[in-house]
Amino acid sequence: MRAAPGHPLEFSLLLGLVLLVLTGIVAWNLRKHQRTASEYYLAGRKVTVLQNASAISGDYLSAASFLGVAGLAFLYGFAALHYAYGFFLGFAVVLFFIAGPLRKFGHYTIPDFVAGRLHTKTGRAVAVFCVLVISLLYAAPQMLGAGKIMLILLGVPYEAGIAVVALTITFYVVLGGMRATTINQVIQFWVALVAIFAVALSIVGDGNLTYGEVLAGLRAAEGEGSAGLDALTSHSLPATLSLLVALVLGTAGLPHILVRLYTNPDRARARWSVLLVLMLIGSFYLVAPYIGFVVRYLVVAPTGPGGGGFSQPLLEWLALDGKNLAVPAAALHFGGSFGLGLVVAGALSAVLSTVAGLLVVTSAALGHDLYYTLYNPQANERTRVLVARGSTVVMGLVMLMVGLAVEHMQIAVLVGLAFAVSASTLFPVLVAGIWWRGLTAKGAVAGMTVGLVSSLALIFGHGLLPTWLQWENPGGITVPLAFLALWLVSRLDGKVPEDVDRFMVVVHGNREERRLRSAGRLRSRRSFAEIK
Repeated sequence: MRAAPGHPLEFSLLLGLVLLVLTGIVAWNLRKHQRTASEYYLAGRKVTVLQNASAISGDYLSAASFLGVAGLAFLYGFAALHYAYGFFLGFAVVLFFIAGPLRKFGHYTIPDFVAGRLHTKTGRAVAVFCVLVISLLYAAPQMLGAGKIMLILLGVPYEAGIAVVALTITFYVVLGGMRATTINQVIQFWVALVAIFAVALSIVGDGNLTYGEVLAGLRAAEGEGSAGLDALTSHSLPATLSLLVALVLGTAGLPHILVRLYTNPDRARARWSVLLVLMLIGSFYLVAPYIGFVVRYLVVAPTGPGGGGFSQPLLEWLALDGKNLAVPAAALHFGGSFGLGLVVAGALSAVLSTVAGLLVVTSAALGHDLYYTLYNPQANERTRVLVARGSTVVMGLVMLMVGLAVEHMQIAVLVGLAFAVSASTLFPVLVAGIWWRGLTAKGAVAGMTVGLVSSLALIFGHGLLPTWLQWENPGGITVPLAFLALWLVSRLDGKVPEDVDRFMVVVHGNREERRLRSAGRLRSRRSFAEIK
């Protein structure tokens, strides 16, 4: 498979190399600041609003988003917008229902929340398993995207590209922990955002390809029988709603996103971080579909106001892998080697940022949730940091093997699977745990188990379902099943934790405290953390 047609790759290689070296320098300079588990996993809870918003955006702006949203707009027209506003609305759910209470509760990880809220070791273990499954499923398309970037854009063999990315990320997370990860994610997010805006601005500056002109041209092409713009969706209404449920609620349950809320100093700054994320991510999802529509327009209406259309080599490139190459093709067409170099740097930034976040959360699942809380609660800080670093190395190698194993799989399937599992496991137990005092430990375990089993079964057993149920994503089925299991078992069990009222006061604040005091249900002013 060949690299970019007709243009030298030296600039792209140089930018990619600079980015990799920069991440190593940051980690090396921060290696001595990881003396405690809090510093390693949560950057000492001292991350500012702008830093955390940029890092969360970098965590979320994966290779699938950077390359995939524009690619879907190129291939399917308006149907791609489901992904754009589905991802955006997911952060709105985090802002209004999860961010503040989760940060106020504190601790380190999502399994910490399950165990602390419900006092269950079984619940923690099931939550750890869900975190690992979601994270590895989400890491798989990132590693696959990294390999394709290296192979198609730079001509680097797939296996070598995967190895470079995995080893680089493992190196800087081991040395610098969450602090180095945060700084690198900030840098990487802004590189990716600048790259996508640079492509869009180069298009606008080259001709009359405004949003309105492009959409009007595609509508005209559609009227003439060409592949202009598809309808808003080619799926049935239930299938579309099922996809949106998975995208929105799956975003709100991604462990590597939620763990970043713990890195802010307090609840207010955690919520401000998510609000700023909505602005940053929203700007990206406005621009990315535009690029995809422009590429589609230049393919179906090459003699329109943009003039010229794509060269034959670029058309062959798009035919090869249009879903992943729409943004690079636009960059190369409008910005030459410089534009392609920015896109390569942006795509690599998206991969590095997301996989680093996943590596931190999976190492915490092993080092904190399994080793420290379940196996050796008496471990000192030095031992905990050493275990954290060892867990990072282990998970780095696992992600390397995952990347090698998925070489011939489809990115869209892998991403959809990760979101379906996230929406069906962690999201129900989080939102119920925060807002419903009737949740029990057995109910949480049942909800996560049913969500995990059903989501995996319906995706891998997709072909066994009736035709009318063979949806792109099973979230519309598995999420209600998870909530139903959680509610039903909790009601049958009835063993609500005795300290649920104090928990509600801690996470919801003064209004809940006044309500409980007026009802005579709360007398002590001690915090939930103090009475556990």
